[in-house]
Amino acid sequence: MPIFKKKSDGITIVEVLFILFIFSLIVISIYSLFAKGNKYIVEAKRKTTAVSIANERMEIVRSLNYDQIGISGSGYINGDIPSADQITVGGQTFYIFSLVAYIDDSYDGLEGEDPNDDRPADYKRVTIKVAWENNPNSKKSTTIVSDFAPPGVEENISGGTLVVKVLNKDSQGITDFNVHIINTDLSIDENLVTDSNGGISLPGLPVDGNDYEISISKNDYFSINTLPPYPISSFLPVYAHASVTDGAKNIFSIVTDRVSDLTLSTKDFFGEDIPNVSYNLKGGIRMGDTIDDPPDNPTEPIYYYNENLNSGAGGENEIDDISYGDYIFTFSDAVSEYEFVKMIPSNATVKDKTRFYVEPGCEVEQSAVFAKKSINSILITVLDSNESSPIEGASVRLYNLSLPEPYDVTLTTDEFGMVYFPENMPELAASDYNIDVQADAYTPKTDISNISGYTKKEVLIDLI
Repeated sequence: MPIFKKKSDGITIVEVLFILFIFSLIVISIYSLFAKGNKYIVEAKRKTTAVSIANERMEIVRSLNYDQIGISGSGYINGDIPSADQITVGGQTFYIFSLVAYIDDSYDGLEGEDPNDDRPADYKRVTIKVAWENNPNSKKSTTIVSDFAPPGVEENISGGTLVVKVLNKDSQGITDFNVHIINTDLSIDENLVTDSNGGISLPGLPVDGNDYEISISKNDYFSINTLPPYPISSFLPVYAHASVTDGAKNIFSIVTDRVSDLTLSTKDFFGEDIPNVSYNLKGGIRMGDTIDDPPDNPTEPIYYYNENLNSGAGGENEIDDISYGDYIFTFSDAVSEYEFVKMIPSNATVKDKTRFYVEPGCEVEQSAVFAKKSINSILITVLDSNESSPIEGASVRLYNLSLPEPYDVTLTTDEFGMVYFPENMPELAASDYNIDVQADAYTPKTDISNISGYTKKEVLIDLI
């Protein structure tokens, strides 16, 4: 009689591990949702408390006389309101930032416009911001604003009006930009936010020359600070500290835009990465210009970005949060086995092989292209014989039909009038080569060049 063995009803180790894995996923998901929900609850409670604190502080301001509504110790609008304070509620510290500014309302005209308002301090605007981190520009905050009119006619204040406009590269105003204005000598420290036109206005500021320091900032935008004028600065700043003239509207415009990220690689003509290349990169928004010394020397631009870099083992650098504008690549290692040739893509509009342009708010990929000096190769540049300007789109044939392996290749010049042979490895055989060049509206040209190692050749052609 056959014997049948009963199958075990137990589970295997693999099944146990699978069940534990599924259980772990469920627990982690529930915990993540719980933690996230708890975070939202905590933030909501902080927000509610901050609103209550801001309202209480504004009620205190409403109890003040008009001439008491100002910032304690301020050289702008002095009063009884502290510029910064803090309070602890339920174990959480809240930071209170207060601002008082005159407002020139358009209802009765604006200063310096038609109709003109010769009393631009129409009323006071009080801004109270309560944050749960010690930063006047914090997003973890709540803000309330109230306007306070004088008991009679508006004040006839002295001083001038400082208007700061923050514009993008297309001259459009940028809203919600943080504008910080400091004048240490006059005890002025104001934090404002640009309106829908990208501007802020401060009527009644004390008169002072080049002592109002301005800094602007906004997430994902390039920050700019004003600098002391020459000769306190060793160069001429684009944005020197602002001045305020008595009885005038002093307009100060700053141009910036969204930041970009750049990936810059160093490669040869065959697309292979070249590691450990040291170079300088500068450009973007201009900080200022050098001073002529002696006077007949040309000035040189000074940029906010100017760094010495190394492409590292991977032949690549990632450079984040740079401004828009032209950038200049400089490689000057004469003993290197490589020679820098051009940037790809280039700034063809100025026919400059070292430059490239970065648009605002973009992720940009650039390559610095090098030629290896030890490879039998040739860089041919086709130029107009009258103007020595590069000719784009010229046909260049390089050939030697008497070699054991005859060579005959035709390429088209780039925006710099250049072609590089060979297109791919292996390198060229060391020998004499014929060159035929043709371009629309130009007389065809034939030349010859001996190629041994890295060779450069200029071919000048004449208009028909």
